[in-house]
Amino acid sequence: MKLQQSIGLSTVYPREEDFSLDLANHLSALGVGSFEDFETESSVGTRRADIVATGDTGTLVVENQFGRADWDHWGRLEAYARLKEASVAVLVAESFEELMIVTCNLRNEDSETDWHLIQAEVNSHHELSFHQVAFPAIDIQVERKNVEYSEFWAPIRDSGLFAGKPVPLRDEGWIGKSVRGIGLNLRLNKHNCSVLLYFSGDERLGRRLAVQELFAGTDLDFELHESPKFANLIFPVLDKGRQDHEDWPLIRQQLTETGERIYRMIESSDV
Repeated sequence: MKLQQSIGLSTVYPREEDFSLDLANHLSALGVGSFEDFETESSVGTRRADIVATGDTGTLVVENQFGRADWDHWGRLEAYARLKEASVAVLVAESFEELMIVTCNLRNEDSETDWHLIQAEVNSHHELSFHQVAFPAIDIQVERKNVEYSEFWAPIRDSGLFAGKPVPLRDEGWIGKSVRGIGLNLRLNKHNCSVLLYFSGDERLGRRLAVQELFAGTDLDFELHESPKFANLIFPVLDKGRQDHEDWPLIRQQLTETGERIYRMIESSDV
C-alpha cells in the first residue's frame, strides 16, 4: 500500500481566507469545544480575526496560516482572544517551533482561556487532518476551572461502541468516531439530535455518493450539505435535545442505536 505524503495547504487552497471559510464550517474537527455560530474575517478593533465563533463552550477565536507559525500570528491571537474574552484560542498552522509550543503550554498554566496549537496536514488525496501540538492539560483544567462533565453522555461513554473518556460539559454538543476514513459524529443540540457523516478531500463527493447509495432504500433519512472541501450527510434522529431533560433516556437510546447502525453498515461495506 502506498503511503500518502503530506503536501502544503497552499496547494489546496488559493488563499488563507479560503481555508478559514472551510475550517469555520467544520470547527468540530479541531476538537476544542462545541461552537455553532461563526464569523470569518470578524472585526476586532481595527483588525480582523480569521474566525470568531460562539456556542455552548463560550467564545472561540482562531488564527490560521500556511506554513510555519510565526510570532506575529501568535500576537494577534493573544490580542483578539483578550478583546473577545475568548474561552478558547487556537492557532492553526502546518508546523510550530519549540519555543512557541513551550510558550503556549506556559500560557495555559496561568490563563482562564484554553490555548491550543493545532497542526493542519493535507495528503496527496487532499484529505485534511488536525493534530493537537499544545493544549491545556486536563489536570490544569480541573484545578483552574473545576471542570464538570456531561451528564447526558456519561452512560454512553461507559460502554458500547461509543465508549470513551468522560465528555467535559463545555464539549457537550458532540462525540466523534471514525469508520473507514469517514468521520461520524453523534450531535446533541438544544432541541434536536442527529448523526453527522463528513467526507473530505478530492474524492469526498464520490465517497459520499457511495454512502448515499448504501443507505438508499433504508428507513434512514438524510440531508446533504457541502463546502469547498467537505461533504456531509446529516441523519436527523429526534426533534428533542439537550433542553429536553425528561427525554434523555429516549434520546440516548435512539441516537446511539442510529449511530451504531450507520457505523456497522459502513464498516461492513466496501465504500
